[in-house]
Amino acid sequence: MNWAALLGNPIGHTLSPLIHREAFKQAGMEGAYIPIQVKEGYLEEVVTGLCFMENLWGFNITIPFKEAAVNLMDISGKEVDFIGAVNTVKRGESKLVGFNTDWSGFLQALNEAWGERLEGRKVLILGGGGAARAVIYALHTKGVGKIILALRSQFKEKNLKRSLSWASIQAIPFKKKAIEETLGEINLLVNATPIGLKGETMPFSLEGLGKKAFVMDLVYNPPLTPMLREAKERGLSFCNGLTMLLYQALNSFEIWTGHQVEAEPIKKILLNWGKRG
Repeated sequence: MNWAALLGNPIGHTLSPLIHREAFKQAGMEGAYIPIQVKEGYLEEVVTGLCFMENLWGFNITIPFKEAAVNLMDISGKEVDFIGAVNTVKRGESKLVGFNTDWSGFLQALNEAWGERLEGRKVLILGGGGAARAVIYALHTKGVGKIILALRSQFKEKNLKRSLSWASIQAIPFKKKAIEETLGEINLLVNATPIGLKGETMPFSLEGLGKKAFVMDLVYNPPLTPMLREAKERGLSFCNGLTMLLYQALNSFEIWTGHQVEAEPIKKILLNWGKRG
């Protein structure tokens, strides 16, 4: 039996095994999907070990290893060159091939939940890690008018502007005043940080956000983070990262197995899970 894996830390919240289990069933395949919590600083050792497992299709990579994984690949898709982060790895005959399916999963999920044209829109993204990079690439392909990043450090700002020179981005501090002063001019707010994963609240209010603005939190567990709870209370349109998780996972599944599966049956299972929030 062949199998795939998920490498990350923490991974106790993940729903990826559920998605892939259903994908295996739908494709009529025997397979397993195993989450592996990797101790920080030991990604290379774990990836090297996986290379010797002949029945391994490949693996997903999540927080906090997406950027570090780029240097461990033998070959990468062109989107990885732009994004600078890997979330899907296919094990070839003697090579590891890196892909990024976060960006396409993000676009599919956002289009489904919001459905508005992105061309010319103004977007605020919270965070500057691998997920944020994928969102920037996705929005860039759709011709957004302005991308603003809220970042915690000037070092990350300089690094991002250098590595993402192909995108026009503006950086602001990840602080209450700076973010709240920006909310009134944006059409879309995206949380690409882990804030909310453990029930943490954002250090700012959504009060200044326009009524037609859309809020997307890439965190999906809990289904209703404190930020999304506030968006709901204020009557704003919003979604969590559940459908993005689904679409990026199914894109990974196709890369590994060559099989396309229907999203809707799996989505119903995920949405029933999400109603608990």
